[in-house]
Amino acid sequence: MIPHVRRSACADPERSIVRHEVVITGVGPILPNCDDRRTFWHHLRAGQSQLAFEQNPADPRVAAPMGRIRDFEPNRYLHGIPERLYERYTRAQLIYLASIMRAIDDAGIEPSELRTDRVGLFDGTSRDNFDFWHTALRERGPALKKRDLVVSIPGVSVGVAASLLGVRGPTFTYSCTCTSGAVAIGHALRELEAGEIDMACATGHDAALLPPIYEMYGDADLLSGERTDARQAVRPFVEHSKNAFGEGAVSLILERREHAEARGANILAVLSGFRTGNNGEHPTSIDPGGRRPAELISTLLRRHGLVPEEIGFVIGHGNGVEASDRSELSYMRLVFGEHAGEVPLLSTKPIYGHTFGASSALSVAAAALMLDRQFVAPTVNIHHERSTSGLFHQHGRGQSRRLGAGLVVAYGMGGQNSVLLLERAREAAESRAA
Repeated sequence: MIPHVRRSACADPERSIVRHEVVITGVGPILPNCDDRRTFWHHLRAGQSQLAFEQNPADPRVAAPMGRIRDFEPNRYLHGIPERLYERYTRAQLIYLASIMRAIDDAGIEPSELRTDRVGLFDGTSRDNFDFWHTALRERGPALKKRDLVVSIPGVSVGVAASLLGVRGPTFTYSCTCTSGAVAIGHALRELEAGEIDMACATGHDAALLPPIYEMYGDADLLSGERTDARQAVRPFVEHSKNAFGEGAVSLILERREHAEARGANILAVLSGFRTGNNGEHPTSIDPGGRRPAELISTLLRRHGLVPEEIGFVIGHGNGVEASDRSELSYMRLVFGEHAGEVPLLSTKPIYGHTFGASSALSVAAAALMLDRQFVAPTVNIHHERSTSGLFHQHGRGQSRRLGAGLVVAYGMGGQNSVLLLERAREAAESRAA
């Protein structure tokens, strides 16, 4: 079998080395009212928000819109793993594990196939152990025990997963605030491209709907004030609603194409490229002019021989905070110029809320399915007539469209910016044949 490899057209010698093509073959969502790819796509395609009102964790007198996973039973997903081996773990860790199991099942992989050094786990999370420490310090104070070691260490979830599944390849945790999932996926891509491994499970996860989160974000005036309809809580790009939070995990199975084809896998999309960088200006403020994300996008497209007109959509950060909304409108104009109004700038956050470190992985999964289905999912809660930017957000209703490539752009506190490029699987194959 001839490996599916490519050489970059860039003059940089580092970029001219042979790289394996990487494909997405499975999606494992554990989200509000959603635990499989079919439901995930239905929610996105139909624009069905899963947000609901609950008591604000920081102030029970006030209702807050949020996306909570209800009736979560880990034994429903962790079949084949004795309960005694995972019963001690936190809710966030169990949601992460369940997401992995859903992803490998979706990809048609047996858990036993993970027991090799050619498989890696890459996890992105911004608040992995927040729930443990909040509960432990509130209920037990400083009196921690030896058994708490395995659940309390930041980033330990990926090690727990490796031990339960027998994964012997690279295992990494990335904590880059809201870009964490995208960064985990991007680094998995690099390991696969280099041929270091054959398959990876790359995840974004967080479950932190806790009082301190709502206290801090409330004090910063970054919470949605919606009190009538929770489904309308996140209104990005146009009305700047601010955040409504959610919880969950989204895992992707990534493989070298030749590995996927050898086992007859269903290929959803090609994961073509990744760039990440910092604004280098302020630890909390967003680059208002969108210059840094525009640089990352432009470099990524240039290195992969694409022009902006070949991009069919952009899934942005889209959290409804005015500063980031305006920054995203700016990078669209900088990258796409006079065509900016023709490329849909989308957000998935009105559906499940802002899921912190899981949010960018969720967006990558959505992009893969849009390319596979040749359909642009809508951004709900946008009143197009109120927009003065001249940009298009596929407001209210999705549309079938020929899509060759799409971008996912993630922002994170601390000046984080990450961009992932995805291409339609058939389009990529036709390009190689030509």
